[in-house]
Amino acid sequence: MFVKYYDGLTGSLRASSPPMLVYSKGRLLIEALQCSNLQQKETGYYAKLRCGKHNYRTGLSADAVWTDLNYIFPADLSNEIQVIVKERCWSGDKVTGEINVPIADVVVQTKSDLAFVLRPSATSSSSAAAASGNNPITFSLRASPRPTQFDSRILIRCRVVPAHSETYDETMHSLRGGQPPRTTFLATMEEEAPARDRDAMSISSDDRPSTSSSSSSSSVSAKLPPGWEARVDRHGRVFYLDHANKRTTWEPPSPTGDADVPSVLESLKYSCARRTVVSKPSAASLDAYPLPVQFLLRTDFITLLQSNQAALKIYNNSVCLKHMLHRIRHDPTKFEQFEKNSELVTFLNLFADVTQPLPAGWQIAQHSQNRVLYIDHDSKKISLIDPRLPGEVKRRARSAPPARRRHMDLNGNIMDILTRTEEIKELVSKRLPELAPKICKKLQIISKMGEPGLLRFANDIDLITAISVLECEHQTVTSDFEDKLNYFYSSLQKSGYGQGPEKIRFRLRRSNLLNDAYEKMLAVSPVYLRRCIMTVAFDEEDGLDYGGPSRELFFLLSRELFNPQCGLFEYSANDSYTVQISPMSKFVDNFVRWFELAGRVLGLALIHRCLIDTFFTRAFYKFLLQAPFSISDLQSMDAQFYQSLLWVKEHPVSPELDLTFSATQDVDGEVEEKELVSNGRNIAVTEENKNEFLSLMVRWRIERGVEEQGKALLRGLYQVVDKEYLQVFDAEQLELVLAGTVEIDIEDWQTHTEYKGGYHEHHVVVAWFWSTVYAMSNADRLKLLQFVTGTSSIPCEGFKALRGSNGPRKFTIEKWGAENALPRAHTCFNRLDLPCYPTSQVLAAKLSTAINESSSYAIE
Repeated sequence: MFVKYYDGLTGSLRASSPPMLVYSKGRLLIEALQCSNLQQKETGYYAKLRCGKHNYRTGLSADAVWTDLNYIFPADLSNEIQVIVKERCWSGDKVTGEINVPIADVVVQTKSDLAFVLRPSATSSSSAAAASGNNPITFSLRASPRPTQFDSRILIRCRVVPAHSETYDETMHSLRGGQPPRTTFLATMEEEAPARDRDAMSISSDDRPSTSSSSSSSSVSAKLPPGWEARVDRHGRVFYLDHANKRTTWEPPSPTGDADVPSVLESLKYSCARRTVVSKPSAASLDAYPLPVQFLLRTDFITLLQSNQAALKIYNNSVCLKHMLHRIRHDPTKFEQFEKNSELVTFLNLFADVTQPLPAGWQIAQHSQNRVLYIDHDSKKISLIDPRLPGEVKRRARSAPPARRRHMDLNGNIMDILTRTEEIKELVSKRLPELAPKICKKLQIISKMGEPGLLRFANDIDLITAISVLECEHQTVTSDFEDKLNYFYSSLQKSGYGQGPEKIRFRLRRSNLLNDAYEKMLAVSPVYLRRCIMTVAFDEEDGLDYGGPSRELFFLLSRELFNPQCGLFEYSANDSYTVQISPMSKFVDNFVRWFELAGRVLGLALIHRCLIDTFFTRAFYKFLLQAPFSISDLQSMDAQFYQSLLWVKEHPVSPELDLTFSATQDVDGEVEEKELVSNGRNIAVTEENKNEFLSLMVRWRIERGVEEQGKALLRGLYQVVDKEYLQVFDAEQLELVLAGTVEIDIEDWQTHTEYKGGYHEHHVVVAWFWSTVYAMSNADRLKLLQFVTGTSSIPCEGFKALRGSNGPRKFTIEKWGAENALPRAHTCFNRLDLPCYPTSQVLAAKLSTAINESSSYAIE
């Protein structure tokens, strides 16, 4: 074990102690072997035993019985002993059978006065059944394929030495006598081992009994408080382990302990499955501390300190204050020792919000020495510290969805490893194939032994590596939509969409964007639009298109092309901002070509994974997919017509309604009748054909007056993207692919943000940045997103799916520039260059200027 020392405020590692051995295991001693149901041979049998570097071979025996072996193996619970029984033949030795004996099974089930009998089935290697007495352990031999039936067994007599751990008194007695603690029985066994076996033994010095430590026994547990243990280091010094608080000390604890201290097993459950154990009070445990302690233990305390200049000045000028804060944050119980210190009181009161009223039950009193006292009538305590300290509140954006809570047990779901061994095996086989065999054996032992097995491998490097793989593996189950999205883009890629090698470069003017796009995009052959790599440049702007200008083109072009003021589209309702094809668009010059352009824009946006800044009606997306409409699609378009059809659907059709397969419409002031089917005016609507009538009526109402425009738009879309590729989506999913979402989950944004140039997650400027984002309106957040990434829409998968020039690229904040410079953005790489501003107010002002007044590209 070793001890690490961390700074209480910054959390940085200050020092680390040298490693110290505190525990060693015994050895497994195999005394005898006996095989049954084997035919007696004059040439005889012999057995080989292997475990790592340790190899033994018995002498020849005609009846396959070997006694007084005394073969010694290290009690490595992650390993197993292989036993091979061979028959001596003149033509060559033949394998009669073999077994693999897990050492963990033997160690757990074997005691000085007990043994176990294993009666395995025909297919399993071992299954345990305990028996009292000095019984052997029984295994079935796995025989090589033979034409005759094979039913042989092997009996193994073994035990663990030393049979018990030395007590504290025995260890101290050995140390005072100048002799290191050594088991006499083991030494005798090594001396008495037959010469023929000793030559075959291979025992390394690392596996000899350790003289550097001693395990505590039951007598020591009786003398020490619960959760404490005494051990001896390699220099013979006695130290004490406090399992409850995870610390060591040279001083013996008091004989009376706290009855509420958890057991050693419970206290070790967490550390056994983590490489680093960080003691962090939970929300429930924080409530038990006084308000000042809760404030000092806040996760954002450093940020609050940096933003309070008066408190920061006192902190920097006082070594004693730093020491007190460090001690309290490390051990909150130390607060009682320092709570009346004048420097600490002054420091904490600088954070109190004096504009707020006192909490319920509190009162301010004036002391005779002009000192202010705060009285808590509920707890009947008097304090010098103002209770109006800010509490930690988890800030959320209004549009952020509720956070998902993972199932956690009392041990932080660490013990969940016991039920996820198969999952870990699968991950390790894929990620760490070279370590997979060893790790799988250890996981098998853990699954059999349960919690004791997990504790056995608490410091095993291989198992820790496997758990790290499990932690890094995000077990987010992909939804049906994500599977469809991956399939769609992989199909486009396999078919060569947007892969080149030819390139198309569109150079457009921002002031005349719509007309330039009309001329240049319609002039290119659909085959080239489909196959070529597309790049974009804006006139009189220097910039390389690694994705940013392309995203901004579709963002700006969709705002103009699908804007109702352009005349091609209209709002679906007076109180809605979704748009649909306008029947009045037929009066626009060259309206057919304009709708072809609209279709090509949508197709290119799909190919190049760009989002548009327009939201169409759900019926429009069904129209793009040529999917059947439903009555509900009319609700946002024509509420009165929707109610009429809904009434027909829910009530029986009577002849008095006089409904036929035709509809009337007003064209230039004249009422015309439109037949829904051939000779529809003469076909009456009945209960049998009512559903067909409703379906035709809904399609007519949605496509009324826009048939020609819709055909032109579909023609432009299908020229760029084949219709078959779009069939994988439904209308709602296609909307997410094209338009993304405008709901910003700031927590998701923070989670998928990278920092460079010296910034990190807890840097004060980064904290100011996110505080500014939280304080922004949703419109300003979208402006910020558009400033950095080139688009104000968010991919349907969230911020993890932001894309750069060559694939997914996270939102990045990099330290750059002088304090008086404005932030700058690299839209191709989703990177924000943020100077290290002196205050949060300056940062907010500079950021607001950048997102509201910047709109051009340049090359440095």
